[in-house]
Amino acid sequence: MKRQLPYFLIAFLVPVLAVLWWWGLFSSAKVEIAERGGYRYAYLDAQGVYSKLGKKRNEVFYELKQQNIEAGAEITLMLTDPRTTPHAELRAQTGFIIDAGAMPKAPLKVATVPMREVAVAEIRAHPLFAYGKAYSGLLDYSEQHQTTLHLPTLEIFDDSKLVVEMPLQADASVGVMP
Repeated sequence: MKRQLPYFLIAFLVPVLAVLWWWGLFSSAKVEIAERGGYRYAYLDAQGVYSKLGKKRNEVFYELKQQNIEAGAEITLMLTDPRTTPHAELRAQTGFIIDAGAMPKAPLKVATVPMREVAVAEIRAHPLFAYGKAYSGLLDYSEQHQTTLHLPTLEIFDDSKLVVEMPLQADASVGVMP
């Protein structure tokens, strides 16, 4: 049995750890204060568990493709806190960043995010790990600054990098129609 341990480590454990490292399991989110915004996005409203947002985002992608509008980075405006809101009542806007001149038609909606000062959590990792690590970083930031997680948070996922923007105070201006 002891002679097989090195082979087990080489054949199984090392590759699994390498894949998990590649996916970002051992990464942590970097949190900083920055001025961000100026995004214009096409979206659909979503209600229910956040794990099903991908299906709604696929609907947006299909509509954009049908209307010959190029979809940029994935974007989601999280309107309710899953820690305090019943799953059936969770609300979000999810879709894609679009060019300033693009004019999507119904059923798509369009909103903009103005420039504002936010706490930004950024991590390059697989989505399986990225969201939890980003929000954990924002919660740690909030605790260190004797505040709470402010909503709505804005998630932008592009090229394996997740950026979560949290307003420094309650922000009603996010998701404003043009």
